[in-house]
Amino acid sequence: MSGAPESQRYFLNQLSVLIDGMKGLSTQVARQVDAMGRYDVEFFKLGRSMNKFENDLIDLRADMGGVKLEIGQFRSEMGQFRSEMEARLGAILKRIDDLEGRAHDIADHIQELRSDSLRQYNEVINAVQDSYQNRMSVNDIEERLAELERLIGPRLPPAA
Repeated sequence: MSGAPESQRYFLNQLSVLIDGMKGLSTQVARQVDAMGRYDVEFFKLGRSMNKFENDLIDLRADMGGVKLEIGQFRSEMGQFRSEMEARLGAILKRIDDLEGRAHDIADHIQELRSDSLRQYNEVINAVQDSYQNRMSVNDIEERLAELERLIGPRLPPAA
């Protein structure tokens, strides 16, 4: 009967493994039961919310009769508001067009003034250059005259 103690030991080991497995399974089942409890609470909350929503829909449906009249008034007010805004927008666009026309006229006038100022600037530069050339010519003539006076001066009789 030497096999009896070994088989008992094997049997006890297997029983220990089975008990450990059952402990893990029991823990998992406990977790699942807790999770189901949480789901039950959430489903209960959703049920209450759904009932409240249904009651709100019933109240809304009852209030819809008065809302139809208010919608008609709202549409009338919106139509009036829209026509006022279109009139104002039209006036604004007209003023913008007028301003654009004036801006183009002013731009043309500025271009003309720029051309005039450039022409006058060129005339002043030309006058300065002419004046400088005249001054150079006068200096040249004075130098020649002085040279002539030196050459002719001893030959002329003294002035009386």
